[in-house]
Amino acid sequence: MREFKDALRKYMHLLKGGKIDLEKTIKIEELELKLMNDLVSKQSELCERKKNLQGLIEALLDTGWMEEALKETSHKLNVEINSDPREALEAFLTGNVERPEGKVALLVVQAIARCLAESKLENDEIVEKVTPICPVCGAESKTMVLERDGYYMVCPFCSYKWLVSRETIRCPYCGNDNPISLGVFSDRARRLGLAVCQECGATWRLVIDKSIKAPRILLPVISLGAEAYRKFVHDDMVRKPGGQ
Repeated sequence: MREFKDALRKYMHLLKGGKIDLEKTIKIEELELKLMNDLVSKQSELCERKKNLQGLIEALLDTGWMEEALKETSHKLNVEINSDPREALEAFLTGNVERPEGKVALLVVQAIARCLAESKLENDEIVEKVTPICPVCGAESKTMVLERDGYYMVCPFCSYKWLVSRETIRCPYCGNDNPISLGVFSDRARRLGLAVCQECGATWRLVIDKSIKAPRILLPVISLGAEAYRKFVHDDMVRKPGGQ
């Protein structure tokens, strides 16, 4: 948790005016870490055996862990929820995260997804695929990170990372790797950047500076600083169908 707090405070200046509620962010991370630790200590075998998020959630519903986790999290958040864990899960899945049940289920499911992602990464199960969609939880990522051996997307929900390209940047949406039709807006420091694909029109954020050391779950937050360069992106940069 200390690493999370230190990184949060160290890199928040990169948001260039963007605001993050530090107290709320830290509180949520503390809740999720507690859930993750409890899940690993009580259901480690289940986490290892289940290879997809839906299967793991169903299994945790059957064991009763999900119900207990929802009750504990609602207590920590000082909100009242329906005792039926499947109803809370349904609220989350249908996007009703403003409802108390949906809000609590969001945190619990995210903790489960993060546990699954960590299990896969610890076992070197790193997918190599050109896509912005997380192979573990299905969330869309707008964050690409440059590491020693290539360009990885990092999921903002479960923090899983997957390899998009090894040597040169590639559009995670259409696969374009032509440097002529791929642009990156940044500043002189080259810490963060906003990438633009002229072939499909997609944009995504880049953590370019390899010296940025933070828990993976924070990298999508830190990358938001690249939104400062969006003012340089114009519609005429995107190639129109038929080469027009």
